Amino acid sequence: MIDWINLAANSLWILGCALALATVSYTSWQASLYKEKLRTRLGRPGVQRSLSAAGVLFCAGLAATSDTKLQMALWIILGLLFVLQLAFSFRHRTEPTGGQD
Repeated sequence: MIDWINLAANSLWILGCALALATVSYTSWQASLYKEKLRTRLGRPGVQRSLSAAGVLFCAGLAATSDTKLQMALWIILGLLFVLQLAFSFRHRTEPTGGQD
């Protein structure tokens, strides 16, 4: 029998990893296209939002699959920090000029 709760929890952290990989890959392509450094592109608010969302998904998945309460608490705390970072990135929406995002 399939454990649907465990499947959903593991899907969260896998989705978070996939989102982070896709974000870094696309950002790397954009940086090479516009002849910029990857670090410059990774600092953009849109990219930061995507990476923060990936962090939230990753932490939520690992918190849901944790064995002990301490592990779960630590993953939740880290996830909340990603949520704060995500909220701050939405608060400061100014995008730098040059290139497309």
